[in-house]
Amino acid sequence: MLEQVKRTLTENKLVSPGQKIAVAVSGGPDSLCLLHVLHRLSAELGITLHILHVNHGLRPEAKAEETYLKKWALRLGLPLTVCRINVPAMRRKLGGSTQAVARLGRYRALLAAARRAGASALATAHHLDDRVETLLLRLLAGSGTDGLKGIPLRRTAPGGLEIIRPFYQVTRSEIEAYCRRHRLSPLTDPTNSDPHYLRNRIRLKLLPFLEAEFGRHIRRTLARTADILAGENELLKQLTDSVYQQLAGGNREEGILLELPLLAAQPEPLQARLLRRALWEAGAVRVTAAHIRQITAVMQSSSPSAHCTVSGNIQVCREYNRLRLGGRPPVVQAAGQTVTLPVPGRVYLPWCGEWLQAEFVLPETGPFPPATAREAYLAADKLSFPLQVRTRRAGDRVRLFGRPGSRKLKDILMDAKIPRSKRETIPLVLSKEGIIWVPGIDIAECGRITSETERILRLSLGSRGKREKSEKDGVSNAAQDGEKSFA
Repeated sequence: MLEQVKRTLTENKLVSPGQKIAVAVSGGPDSLCLLHVLHRLSAELGITLHILHVNHGLRPEAKAEETYLKKWALRLGLPLTVCRINVPAMRRKLGGSTQAVARLGRYRALLAAARRAGASALATAHHLDDRVETLLLRLLAGSGTDGLKGIPLRRTAPGGLEIIRPFYQVTRSEIEAYCRRHRLSPLTDPTNSDPHYLRNRIRLKLLPFLEAEFGRHIRRTLARTADILAGENELLKQLTDSVYQQLAGGNREEGILLELPLLAAQPEPLQARLLRRALWEAGAVRVTAAHIRQITAVMQSSSPSAHCTVSGNIQVCREYNRLRLGGRPPVVQAAGQTVTLPVPGRVYLPWCGEWLQAEFVLPETGPFPPATAREAYLAADKLSFPLQVRTRRAGDRVRLFGRPGSRKLKDILMDAKIPRSKRETIPLVLSKEGIIWVPGIDIAECGRITSETERILRLSLGSRGKREKSEKDGVSNAAQDGEKSFA
């Protein structure tokens, strides 16, 4: 097995002399065997090792596992970093199953610790049987090629760190034999034999059945199938990436935006791949075919503001000809409150993160441009002071400049195709006469400037970049990784 691992590492250029390799070790047979093998090969390959262990805080044995690995680190003379994550807190924030969230948290912690240790790669103990089980697991779940490609030999994580699998061609039986031969005495996880988990049923029931019916070679045959699918999936990924660049915008904080007409024009299989890509970009923990069907229903809905929630907590909203996936909900902590606008003066509007400024200007400085989303000029003579600013309320009406009669504000915003997410944060300026300015729409008729107007009121919205940093918006992390290092 030692020679097989060395060939995998050298022929695929997974490591090179002088590199530091972080090794993810749980203490189980697979990862302990990997650590032992890499330690034996390290001098020949010219690499150094750093042990990483994640305590998920989910099992009572976690502390004993830490102690066990400290002894191994001392025995091998290697540094050890233990990362602690709060899976329950992460799950409350992200949604999804405990297993999925634990995996996400584990990789985040391992990658962060590997970077801090100065490693150029993170080695994990995934082996050939893991690859076969993953293929069957995803086949039974109805996955497409993106899922059936299985576990890759290597992949590059954000930030450039590589995740490598030295045991890519090694079987579980070979690992178990190695552990017995070298008397490694690894830890055992009782959940690995729990039939409640589908992966365990595949390992304990389905694969033995397939071997009995089709021979022991079936595992390597299925692994080759996964490799073929991985190559074909890479071609599809390149096509998906090319189209995605044309129709996607936004970011995780504000939401991923997709242009609906262009998305709808793609073949259905490509639509599904594009939606999966957007969901991952939006921060989804897990994406299923059911999630894609939900989003497709939103896309095809007759409602221009249809929406749904997928993958735990990802909000998907249709905004007329766009689709928004994820992003922070509007900050509306001041919604329903009324803020007084001093004239002249300015006030901060916490629900939209903007400053609103008011000042008087002389009529002779005109002519004055029409109102925009950022600025408006009104006849101050016709207004009652002080002015108030608030978000919209049910039943709001306004008579816009040059329009006959008043209309419901809700109808005005819908006609203007203002997305639902934006309607709740528009700062409405009011005097005793009612709403006098709807930013992005127009001023009210009562603010019309005429040749007889003697005082002009200028209203302008400015960036919150001028605001003091002490009042920044923020979302607390669901899990704080605690980390201790042992040399």
